[in-house]
This record gives sequence, C-alpha cells and structure tokens, in this order.
Amino acid sequence: QQTANEGIKQSIVDGMENGKAYTITDIIKSVPACADLTNQRVSALMRQLVESGEVVRTEDKRKAYFTKVG
Repeated sequence: QQTANEGIKQSIVDGMENGKAYTITDIIKSVPACADLTNQRVSALMRQLVESGEVVRTEDKRKAYFTKVG
C-alpha cells in the first residue's frame, strides 16, 4: 500500500502544472493514476504531499486548492 501511494503521489506531482491551483476533483480528473481513487484517498495523499513540502494548500471560500511547489 505504502509503495503504491508513493508512486501515485509522484504521478500527482508530475501531473500538476507549476503555478496552477487544483482542487481534489481536478486532480482526480487530470491525473490518470487517480482516476479510480476515492476523493477521500486523494485528499489523504495530498495532505502527505503538503506535509512533505511538495505541494502548498490554500483555501478560498472554504474550498481547498493545491499548488505544486517549484
């Protein structure tokens, strides 16, 4: 499970454009590795990416957006 998660997290980071903000739904739609995952699972992976400093989380009108660092 953990190894699979690492691969999925890498796919998420690779699939994100620099400077573009994504919602969880955007990520599920735009990253093929996330197509079969639940919203909750992708949220958990995004939280891990935020903690590792690869992604920044911002909120606007109570909606979370994620932006790739770098």
